[in-house]
Amino acid sequence: MTTTTRKNLNELLEVLEEIRSKYYPDVPKELIEQIALTQYENQDDRNKARADTMHVIAKYVNKTE
Repeated sequence: MTTTTRKNLNELLEVLEEIRSKYYPDVPKELIEQIALTQYENQDDRNKARADTMHVIAKYVNKTE
């Protein structure tokens, strides 16, 4: 990952954290980060991104039940 790419990803995560903490404090920071990273890592394969994101969410939901 290039320095610029990492910087952009970190900026995105910072903005998402601002939104999460302000509007959705009950949603864990780690969940949002995992979803964002999954989407980022699979941006060239939307089907894989969707499947992996659903897996992250299902894992979280099953853990909280």
